[in-house]
Amino acid sequence: MNCPSCKTGNAEHAQHCVRCGTALGAGEPADTFMGGGPASAETSAAGPGIHTSAGVMSPIPTPASRNRSSRGSQADQTLVGTDFGTRYRVDSQLGQGGMGRVYKAYDKELNRNVAIKVLRQEYTDEPEAMERFKQELLLASKISHKNILRIHDLGDVDGVKFISMAFVEGCDLHQLLQKEGRLSADRIAAIGEQLCRALEAARVEGVVHRDLKPQNILVDQTDQIYVSDFGLAKSFESNATGMTRTGAFLGTPQYMSPEQIEGKPANHKSDLYAVGLILYEMGTGAMPFKGDSALEIMFQHVKQTPPNPKSLNPDLPEYLVAIILKCMEKDPAQRYETAGAILADLDARHAPQQRERANTVNISLPLPGKKGWMIGAIAAIALIAIALAIPGVRHLFWHTGTKTSSSTGNTIPSLAEGKFLAVMPFKVIGDQNTLGYIADGLAEGLSSKLFQLKDVRLASAASVEKAGQKDSMEKIARDLGVNLVVNGMVQSGGDKIRIIVNLEDVAGKRRLWSQDFSGVPADLLTLEDQIYAGMVEALKIKPSQEEMARAGAHPTEKVDAYDLYLRGRNAMRSQQDVKALKVAIDFFDQAKQNDPAFALAYSGIADASMLMYHQNKDSFWSQKALAAAQQAQALNPNLPEVHFTLGNVYRMTGKNAESISELKRALQLAPNSDEAYRGLGSAYLADGRPAEAIQAYQNAVKINPYFWVNYNVIGQAYFQLGQYDKALEAFKRIPELEPDNAFGYVNIASVYTQQGKYQEALAPFQKALELHPHFTAYSNLGTTYFYLKRYPESVTMFEKAVEMNPQEEVTMGNLGDAYRWSGQSAKADATYDKAISLCYSELRVNPRSAATMGNLGNYYAKKKDMAKAQDFMKRALAIDPNDVDILYTNALVQVLGNHLNEAIVALRTAFQKGYPAALCRNDPEFESLHKLPEFEELLKEFSKSN
Repeated sequence: MNCPSCKTGNAEHAQHCVRCGTALGAGEPADTFMGGGPASAETSAAGPGIHTSAGVMSPIPTPASRNRSSRGSQADQTLVGTDFGTRYRVDSQLGQGGMGRVYKAYDKELNRNVAIKVLRQEYTDEPEAMERFKQELLLASKISHKNILRIHDLGDVDGVKFISMAFVEGCDLHQLLQKEGRLSADRIAAIGEQLCRALEAARVEGVVHRDLKPQNILVDQTDQIYVSDFGLAKSFESNATGMTRTGAFLGTPQYMSPEQIEGKPANHKSDLYAVGLILYEMGTGAMPFKGDSALEIMFQHVKQTPPNPKSLNPDLPEYLVAIILKCMEKDPAQRYETAGAILADLDARHAPQQRERANTVNISLPLPGKKGWMIGAIAAIALIAIALAIPGVRHLFWHTGTKTSSSTGNTIPSLAEGKFLAVMPFKVIGDQNTLGYIADGLAEGLSSKLFQLKDVRLASAASVEKAGQKDSMEKIARDLGVNLVVNGMVQSGGDKIRIIVNLEDVAGKRRLWSQDFSGVPADLLTLEDQIYAGMVEALKIKPSQEEMARAGAHPTEKVDAYDLYLRGRNAMRSQQDVKALKVAIDFFDQAKQNDPAFALAYSGIADASMLMYHQNKDSFWSQKALAAAQQAQALNPNLPEVHFTLGNVYRMTGKNAESISELKRALQLAPNSDEAYRGLGSAYLADGRPAEAIQAYQNAVKINPYFWVNYNVIGQAYFQLGQYDKALEAFKRIPELEPDNAFGYVNIASVYTQQGKYQEALAPFQKALELHPHFTAYSNLGTTYFYLKRYPESVTMFEKAVEMNPQEEVTMGNLGDAYRWSGQSAKADATYDKAISLCYSELRVNPRSAATMGNLGNYYAKKKDMAKAQDFMKRALAIDPNDVDILYTNALVQVLGNHLNEAIVALRTAFQKGYPAALCRNDPEFESLHKLPEFEELLKEFSKSN
């Protein structure tokens, strides 16, 4: 007979399909087999994909439009073509199984398609069935990953239970293989990589799927996969016994691991066995074991060696064969340790030169210039200072939490290269409100101590927060450029807390150290000391006496003050909006009142106040930040973080000499801080000392050659100095380190625009917008369209940029230019006025910002106020005579004032300093110079040199 699910021919007496294990002659497929009893578990029934539509669906109210004469009638019939509750219209059935059906439905409230899995009503009174139904929701919702099907909620329509999911067009992998047969090696590896990432994300959350098969792997039209159906999944942390009667087996015969078949506990390695089977099927178009019954197939899984897949497909690459056979080892100990380990071997499909490059461009996030808990605020401010300009334009490059680096683009540094370590957030078991800030403070306290060790390079807290916390440990290590990861959990028990700390050697795939600690919350500082001592011993580090003394010093001995401080940091970390920042400042104020000598409480006030300033540009907050930072430094000048905070505040307020002095002091206390070197480079650059700035940035790169921001800031410096080839070289390292980092593409495109290569710039700009539609990309793309004289498109891009960030004066000024050249003079003048107002807000905080003064000169000239324009240009040039953008803007102001000879002189100076002549040729603002022979001679002279 033919299988009703996969259409494979089977012997007449067969009870289960030899290919997919579906029960035969049972009326409908039951993909999940329960040994010791009839096949009655739920099919995967996922059908054509579920997509990542946002939003959690609330339980559906009882519909008034449908009445029931009997409780089971609705569950036994299809819902296609009917309304399901008041919210959904059921359009088609996607699949079915013993426990229920899956439908494609239209969400009338949100105007989108969704998928709903409806539990047959006869099961709603069965605790086992309901528990499995809820388990699917809880475990799948627990894991956040792009390759795991997003499940929204458990709902109820008049007693009918259902799970709501998103929907995408596509099919499951089983259907794909039925249609296309065996797949190409590259496609197998690409699907395998996604599958392994999904399983690694599940493993990190302590979840094993236990029923992995092609029917539970959805494939959309771009070959992105979604692992579905966690109905049989089990949490490692759960005390559940499997939610089935004693002696029952859960799983699908064709894809069950030997240990599952033998009734032994299943863990994540059981899923890896299924991965091997799925890879086998994709590569050969067949399954390794066949039989007339499910029991016969299960016996072969336990006792027989699978045929070499090469015998069925001689073209299958050796690396894939090796992966498949290792996954399918009978003994779990002989399989891969994790799905992340499979990823490394799957990477072998790349060409040798690509693998060589991947091994040399690792990513590492910085050693903090402040203690771990200080960086959350400071790093955000430091990134704000990372600027890239297209003529007269300063743009912000802030890498957000949609962070998205590809795990295959980076490698993990070996321990021979040094100890690169990240302290991950500690998980909480119990009340998050009670334990959450304690767990965060513990991670931050350990970071603070580890940060002071010269033999350890620590990823900053800001970088750790941006890492995908649900990702596999291997992926996190790649994204952070580390080889060692500290993780753990905090649990409460009565009036005590229990802390479990692990130190993982990710490069060596082993656990170096694990230990339990317990005490009362008031002992948190002592517990930090004990954990630190154990970790130092495990790392085989011998701290100097000075390092031991600094690590042993507590920021405060008053537990209540420390508690309030941690609450303030927690408020800042959760959400950096005005309300959250005010809450944080209030906690810091209480902490300093409790202990007036608590320097970090003042640093916390300074950090929060700087963020407040960046939220609303009110100079009150910059002054408050300065006062608090100075007080912190006065209270404890031996803490590197207080010097780092004060250096940042000085730099923000234009006190460059003081900033340099403070940052140098921070580096004396923490010589391994690339964060401090980046800050020092920015201070040197602002002070008109380019050679020293470049040296500082190069030191940052040397300390952390795996962190994309280090290449971004040195690229920005080269860009600002007119050294575009070096800038491009630095910016190209960003997508090598993080292939999905949108700002790398923005920077590359911006250099192309600056060099007059407008058409070359368009593709990387579009790539950036696909990855992350940031206002920076819109604004710089608008500038490119401007130079291409595509003014309407330029207006559209700048309007989007301003809508996304109305406080950025450069973007506002760009929009004014686009309006002006589109013939919308009234809009242009009004927009220039807004830009001028934003400039003055900047100058109230930093009265020595040469860039802001140059922009004011630009805007006033375009409004025909030449006296103010000339005045601001003189002041800007006096502060920074080497900034090529200011030099170019000066030439523009001369043109707008009809001082053409002065404009030629100014342009020569700009070109001599490195400004690209090709860009000037295409700038419509300089059309009045085209008639001058001196202009053409100037362009010819410097077009050759550029």
